[in-house]
Amino acid sequence: MNSWSGSGRRPRIMASSLSLPQNTITDILSRLPVKSLTRFKSVSKNWADLTSAPAFIAAHLRRSSTDPSLLIRRYHSQSGWDYGIWLITNPTLSYATQLLRIPLEESLPLFPKIVGSVDGLVCLDISPCYASDFAMWNPGTKQIKRLPLPLITSSRDNPIWMVFHGFGFDSFNNDYKLVRIVSFRGNDASPFLRVEVYSLREAVWKEIEERFELALLCGGQDGVVVDGSLNWAAIGLQGFADRKVLISFDMGREVFKTIPLPPVTRYGNVKVVSYMGLLAVAVYPLVFAANGNNMNRFEFWVQGDCEDGMKRWSNMVVVENFSKSLVPVGTWGDRELVFKHVGVRDRENQSSLFLFDPVDHTTKRLPVDFVDICFQGFSYVESLVSVS
Repeated sequence: MNSWSGSGRRPRIMASSLSLPQNTITDILSRLPVKSLTRFKSVSKNWADLTSAPAFIAAHLRRSSTDPSLLIRRYHSQSGWDYGIWLITNPTLSYATQLLRIPLEESLPLFPKIVGSVDGLVCLDISPCYASDFAMWNPGTKQIKRLPLPLITSSRDNPIWMVFHGFGFDSFNNDYKLVRIVSFRGNDASPFLRVEVYSLREAVWKEIEERFELALLCGGQDGVVVDGSLNWAAIGLQGFADRKVLISFDMGREVFKTIPLPPVTRYGNVKVVSYMGLLAVAVYPLVFAANGNNMNRFEFWVQGDCEDGMKRWSNMVVVENFSKSLVPVGTWGDRELVFKHVGVRDRENQSSLFLFDPVDHTTKRLPVDFVDICFQGFSYVESLVSVS
């Protein structure tokens, strides 16, 4: 029952309307967007306590996970303009875009890079170099938290060569973890690695002894989380020489393993993605091939379980005479591949986004056109998960 207060005729919720069963109230609230729930915290202390409870946060996350959005970071690195983090939502197949503001108090030397997006939490690299400063951000609640500085640093005597990272959820320990793999140039010109892990639950970094030695990670990539493991594409060494592999880090046991890739990957670029909860790779043409062994097609491979209990790769899609102007950048909703198409307009690189369904081979163009060089794409779901 509503009553109307004053000349402004604003509705006031009466106490009698709150005499619903607790389960019913919980079910209704778990269906609402984060923005509404944040406002309701001031309506009732009971509602504030309810929506802050871990069980409610988990229930709300389960519902919101069925309606993911696409989070993109774009940045024109040569000119330093036209940058931003955009959210593309898909409520009724009529896509909507929203520019997000990162609530950082201090100015940053570079626009933040997205490390990963999991359960509504977005991990940001806010450092000028060497991935040495991070923040945890929830765009829904607008919370942000600067993380402690990593333990592994660069020095004059021991300079960092490259840094790789990834962010994901460790379901075994109910924890969100940030993994940082630091590569140093050795005296014999071969790199050596140090690895550290940040636990959001414990709020500390720790260096781990676990290493991998049979591969070199490929540059310009972030770890992709699939079934509790972070995965990076790499160039194989020794027994895996002359082929590409995946380096997989089990976040629960905190150990690495090497996963062989299909032989075709040696002739093209490899983009690691999650597809229907399975590990998958998109293989597409190189822009330049030094030895001329460049493939001219697109292939999509998915790793699944076989009857003998082994995991094997299966080829799901082959597209011949594939354009070099199409680049896979990730998946939306774990079901559709996201492609960036680069064309030239008015002497500028003009980019557009497409969705591709590997099952029925249909494509959809997203309502985003922009001039850019750098681009990242991540699946995103709204949540109440705390940055702390």
